[in-house]
Amino acid sequence: MGKKPLSEELTPQALLERAYSLGNDEEARALYRDWAQSYDETMMDGLGYRTPEATAALLARHTNDKTQPVLDVGSGTGLAGIELAGHGFTTLDALDYSPEMLAVARSRGVYRDMIEADLNAPLALPDDAYSAMICTGTFTHAHVGAGCLPELFRILQPGGVFACTVHKDVWEEAGFASQTQRLADDGILEMVSREAGTYYRTATEPEGWYIVWRKQR
Repeated sequence: MGKKPLSEELTPQALLERAYSLGNDEEARALYRDWAQSYDETMMDGLGYRTPEATAALLARHTNDKTQPVLDVGSGTGLAGIELAGHGFTTLDALDYSPEMLAVARSRGVYRDMIEADLNAPLALPDDAYSAMICTGTFTHAHVGAGCLPELFRILQPGGVFACTVHKDVWEEAGFASQTQRLADDGILEMVSREAGTYYRTATEPEGWYIVWRKQR
């Protein structure tokens, strides 16, 4: 008999803890390959995950023209894409490094293009390709650090906004505080807002930040 998928072996909380303690790229790809089909059930039903809804609402408040292209960074199964479509965004692209997660996202029917890419490497996308970006749940434990931000701002249009979450435990540790200050000092971004908030409906204390950045040039 083959090994059961992770979703059959572990509780929602255990899956989340495993995601927060990934040791290398191979472990990450294996986790998300096995988790793709049950990710929504785990996060939404099991844990009451609220960041896709909250971050999409935040981006909508800061975006006037919802017909322009938006990149869903670390899209996973497309939970943020569903929320963005509900706010009237019409041109969405999904970027993730897990083909299994992207396959689920594709099935939503809300994305124009699916981009399989690693945020820790240069992106094969042109400068100023997107008018806005969203990222939920990717800037967290054992995932992507702040080294990806210059490349993401390269593909964001001047004046474009980037709404995202950053877990409080990695704000300093993974370089987000220093990197955003460096980009601000270089005149590339401005911090529009940074508010502490919860990621799960049962949480009693904020897990991290809800952030809006705007590209200056």
